[in-house]
Amino acid sequence: RELTEQTRIQSMTESIPRGEEVAGYCNGSLTWETHYLKPDYFLALFYDDTKEKTPDPYTKRGLKDCQAWIFKYDRRHSRLSFQARNVEIGNKAFARLAHHLATE
Repeated sequence: RELTEQTRIQSMTESIPRGEEVAGYCNGSLTWETHYLKPDYFLALFYDDTKEKTPDPYTKRGLKDCQAWIFKYDRRHSRLSFQARNVEIGNKAFARLAHHLATE
């Protein structure tokens, strides 16, 4: 969540293309990255780069061996809230939702 919060703050201070990776963190072979989807919506992606070199959270195939979440910033309560997770709704539905939020 901290990396997603950093992305949220960055999106308030500079123009970020929708759907783009904004921040990333690596710890050995584990990688965590965040993507800006649209105002107040962010995607977090966690993966082992020994299994997945170039994940694409906007396609079913690109989410293989990844865990992904979509967060929404709740301005009323000043906090990020969980909206969707690929392991709960499936990679295809998650990719479709992420793509929709990034391009609508």
